[in-house]
Amino acid sequence: MPSTLMLVSTTSNSSSLSRFNHKEETEPGSMPHSARSVDEDDDLTIRPRRKPPPKIPKQHVITNTITSYLSKSDSREEVVSVTINSSPELSFILHKPLRNRLSYENNPCEAMQDFMDAPEFFTIITNPQTKNYKDVLPFLITRRRKFFEKRLWAVRATLKAMNGEWSTLGTSPSIHEEFSSFSNIACLRFGALPPVDVLIKLSVEIQTCARVNIDVVPMERLVQIFDRMFEDCHLFLRSRTVAKAAPRSGAAAAKSAMERFLPLSGGVDYLIKFCRNTFPGQEIRYQWTDRGRFED
Repeated sequence: MPSTLMLVSTTSNSSSLSRFNHKEETEPGSMPHSARSVDEDDDLTIRPRRKPPPKIPKQHVITNTITSYLSKSDSREEVVSVTINSSPELSFILHKPLRNRLSYENNPCEAMQDFMDAPEFFTIITNPQTKNYKDVLPFLITRRRKFFEKRLWAVRATLKAMNGEWSTLGTSPSIHEEFSSFSNIACLRFGALPPVDVLIKLSVEIQTCARVNIDVVPMERLVQIFDRMFEDCHLFLRSRTVAKAAPRSGAAAAKSAMERFLPLSGGVDYLIKFCRNTFPGQEIRYQWTDRGRFED
């Protein structure tokens, strides 16, 4: 099997700044302590400073996003694990174990669905008409509904458990302190509301979105609803109180549920950019492995 890609940061091999700024002290009429010629690598004034190394792809974001969109649920037999392969060309290796031969024989269509869903998902990702995660949400809602609804339920349930506890969290006195660099967005949406009331309103809005009936609401409207829910979750997680929530607290549980939910938006945006830079004008290279090995 090809070796797994190791994405390792490359850094410039430069000496400390003291070497570049050091001046040799000399006595009048004497020779410098070092008579060696100046090397280009020692004196940055001879040539422009090197460009910073390129950003290293966030491998865990890429693999986790693909897993989230191709897995039918969180159960072990339904999770599609993903690795990035570099030889001979960069590609994705997908793996989903077949729990036992009987389950495969009883549900051959369901087992084959994985092979059908993967190319559809990757085609959407590379489609020039795909701008961001909102264009991929219909695939998630229709083809991975069970997985998506479980994520919605987790967010809704943890926030519901917080009802009545908000006033005990000790939020900041001002919205600027509570949401720091995101205070402009918070102020634009909620005006001069106290931070605790902002968190309560965000909680209510998120729960309302998560309760939407997928069966009766048109897809276009569903995308709008979940887009708003993602925005609310992003702002909610920027709260200083939520970020510093004590372990095992209700706020920490809500934070954890949202952190598992948000890769379905931002993770997809990152994947779209990565694939278009890595596979320009090409289909995404991927392959399934070990599908013939049963685990009984």
